[in-house]
Amino acid sequence: MSDEKNVDSADSADQPTAQTPAPKPVSAQPEAKDATPVSATLSRAEAKAAKARAKVDAKLEKARAKEAQARAKTEAKEAAKAAKAEPKAAEQEDPKPEQLPEADSGAKDSKVTSPAAVLADEQAESKRAAQEQAPKPDSVQDGSAKDDSDKTSTVAPEAAPAKPATAGESAAGKTDAAANPEPVAKPDHVAEAEPAKEESATAVAGNADSAPAREAEPKTSSAQDPEAGAAAAAVAAAGKAKAGDSQSGEEAATAQEPEDPKAAKRRQKLEKVRARKAAKAAPAAASTAAHPAAEPEAEPADGKVAERRHKLDKARTAASKDAVSAPVRKKTGAVLLSLAAVVAAGAVVGAGSIFAPAPAEKSLPAAVTNLPAGDSSSVCPGTPQLLKGVEGTDAQFAPGAKDVSSNLRSIAVSDLAKRIPGSSFTKLDGSDARQLTERIAEDEAAEARGADEEGLTGRASKISTANDIDDTQVYTLQPLGQLASKGSALRSYQAKDGDLAGLAAATCQAPASNWRFTGLQTSTGSTSVMHLANPTHTTAQVSLRLRGPDGLIDTSTLQNIVLAAGESRAIVLGGYAQDLNSISAEVTSLGGKITASVQQAALRGLTPSGVELVGANATASNSQVIPGVWIESKENVSKLSKDDKSLVPQLHVSATGSSGAGFKVKVLGADGEVAASFDENLAVDSDATKVVNLNQLAGGYYTVVVESDAPVTAAVKMVRGADPKDSSDTAWAASSNVLAGTQAMPLSANGTGKFAIAAVAADSAVEAVVVNKDGKLEDPEKLQIKAGQSIVFDPKSVSDDAQAVIFSTDANAYLAQLVLGSDRSIAWAAMPQANAGRDGIVVNIGG
Repeated sequence: MSDEKNVDSADSADQPTAQTPAPKPVSAQPEAKDATPVSATLSRAEAKAAKARAKVDAKLEKARAKEAQARAKTEAKEAAKAAKAEPKAAEQEDPKPEQLPEADSGAKDSKVTSPAAVLADEQAESKRAAQEQAPKPDSVQDGSAKDDSDKTSTVAPEAAPAKPATAGESAAGKTDAAANPEPVAKPDHVAEAEPAKEESATAVAGNADSAPAREAEPKTSSAQDPEAGAAAAAVAAAGKAKAGDSQSGEEAATAQEPEDPKAAKRRQKLEKVRARKAAKAAPAAASTAAHPAAEPEAEPADGKVAERRHKLDKARTAASKDAVSAPVRKKTGAVLLSLAAVVAAGAVVGAGSIFAPAPAEKSLPAAVTNLPAGDSSSVCPGTPQLLKGVEGTDAQFAPGAKDVSSNLRSIAVSDLAKRIPGSSFTKLDGSDARQLTERIAEDEAAEARGADEEGLTGRASKISTANDIDDTQVYTLQPLGQLASKGSALRSYQAKDGDLAGLAAATCQAPASNWRFTGLQTSTGSTSVMHLANPTHTTAQVSLRLRGPDGLIDTSTLQNIVLAAGESRAIVLGGYAQDLNSISAEVTSLGGKITASVQQAALRGLTPSGVELVGANATASNSQVIPGVWIESKENVSKLSKDDKSLVPQLHVSATGSSGAGFKVKVLGADGEVAASFDENLAVDSDATKVVNLNQLAGGYYTVVVESDAPVTAAVKMVRGADPKDSSDTAWAASSNVLAGTQAMPLSANGTGKFAIAAVAADSAVEAVVVNKDGKLEDPEKLQIKAGQSIVFDPKSVSDDAQAVIFSTDANAYLAQLVLGSDRSIAWAAMPQANAGRDGIVVNIGG
């Protein structure tokens, strides 16, 4: 059985039993070195060590609790046996009560009791002292000590259970107490238990004055309060003195009266037990007195516990080292991580440059975001004039005839509420405005209306004809209901004498960034002048490229033409391409959008051979449709071309790419495709032009279609005349775009205008509304055009007073106006596209 006890005597049964905590292992007690709380940033190794330590401490506490319970049961059995033996010993001995010597002059007398009673009192006193010396529960977790005993916030070492002291040990304790009145600093688990041992060994059960002294002892541990520890030591010394006097009186009484042999035998056994316990405790007391500051020895534990404690110590050491080296490791890790990130980024960049992603197989179409509609503007070319020469870079002109008729005719169509938008002509710079229709107030014009004030729905229009306006003009049309209004303007020219005798017409065109022309000529007697105009408020940088029968023409000096806002420029093409009978031109503008038109005139010696305003081509593509081609009768063509082989109808094709193009020609008439014998292997060289004669066609109205294997542009030269001695006229019909939606076009003020309408790939339905001079609209004409058919619509067949036509199509029809004057004049004008108000913003999505 272990030397440590947890005594439960009969004297303490009436009082609430204080639970004495089991002693903690040495490793679990706080040390001065480890008093500082461990940082919250301990490494994983320290966390594992803490968990292992907690498990070991829990197992040790459980083992000690079981051992304490076993000791308590054993002590209880011994106390019970001693209590049973006491009555018999009392009867046999029958001792006389005597007064014990007083340890204190103020103490009361007490009677001498039997040895069994003394032993029982000793055990009770030992238990009470152990309970009083036991530490209170610790509430502090950081291990720091405080002097305030009321709060009991320090972690006090727990006292080991007290052992019963023998008489010899009591005497030795008395001597030590007298020599050392101050409490001696001893190990945590021994120092607090020894006062209880000494006091229990010297206590006398019948001593009446010892009970008040014990009840007056403080409850706090000496480890918690130094003064309390000193008081406990003083009480222990007094108890030793009483025990000595009591023992002396007991021996005297025993000597006076004869003792029963059995009682004497039991007393001898008891003394032997006490002697053995005293002998065991003597070396420990001597060692404690000799080395008061020595570290407490480790409590006995089994092999597994020792091994776990050893591992725990190793884990603590490793955790301490890890805590010291953690900052260095963190810095090193951060540096290595940064280097790894840099290397990874470099690898990604390198891989991206080596293994570039493949381009998307399919690009998304460009989306157009429409802006609110504004005024529709179009530029009308000036009246043709005779080129007199060039001063520096400026062309000089003069009137080409005395009897000249030059007109600008326009049409403005109302909305369904019969409101006619405002319209006007102005110069390029916005000056000299000529109002054609009154402008509606902006707030009112912005309202969308579907009926007039009487609730009726209908349309009205306004026809305006301006005479004697020779310079370039800008036609402006007001929007209604935030939508672009329908309307356009047309320039017509006719001269009966002079070098520029003939008929010409041109549609007023909206500004654009790209323009293409085909069929220009600079041969002997021919002049070709390109007119550029900038109607916007932004400066434009223009470049010009020319192509001839042999390819590209050097135009390096025409690559940086600067056009300020409201400015125009005339370029004589003969200065860059001399004596060529077929030229194509491509105009590109950066910055502000511009308009481009070409004025041509020809002389056969002194005989006028034609004047025209060449219209622009549609965008270069693999299919070019040229509506409104008029062919003179074969008889007249033969007469006219007898001396000049160039006075025949011709098809001019220009390749816009470096690979050239192969093409074929189809001719559409009123009855469908016309049989014509053209070469099967027609081709045009790269960036060059090609001419194909059309004199095999019979006289009449046609639409010519060019289908190629590469993008091209095309135009048809038309000639009218019969007698070579008289003047003749020429006109150029250019490739056109389909008409999508609704648009109005005025008839030429000079000559008689007719409309050619063609459907190429699919049938088309066209609605034509003829507009009279007073703006009245005639009933709509429903026109059905089959695929491969080209028809002619004559507005005069509907109304003799016709001056304009409003067309609505299904986007499958090509339209153009062909103007015929006398038997020696001809003109051609392209159908204007539907107004857009303001251009949309093109947004490319992907690709």
